[in-house]
Amino acid sequence: MINILITGGAGFVGSNLAEKLSENDHYNVTIVDNLSTGSKDKIPHRCNFIKCDVNNYNDISQIMLKYKFDYVFHYAAIVGVKRTQESPISVFEDIKGFDNIMMLS
Repeated sequence: MINILITGGAGFVGSNLAEKLSENDHYNVTIVDNLSTGSKDKIPHRCNFIKCDVNNYNDISQIMLKYKFDYVFHYAAIVGVKRTQESPISVFEDIKGFDNIMMLS
């Protein structure tokens, strides 16, 4: 069994990728999302879901170490021009999330 993590998997791109990957019986797909812009309704039924913010090192490190993923698709980020303009500091926090994923992969 191949373990796959998709961060931001409750968003548009992540959920579509999860849907496609979960069609393969050899893949165990786990979605991590803080649901700040995503929706649980988009998560395919065949996927595991863990509510988590990848920008929080302690939370994401526990998940990464527990499941030992073979592949990671990182799509967790603040999305949209309006949200970015309203909260530019959040964009910098997303860089921390990217760093967390890279350090733990």
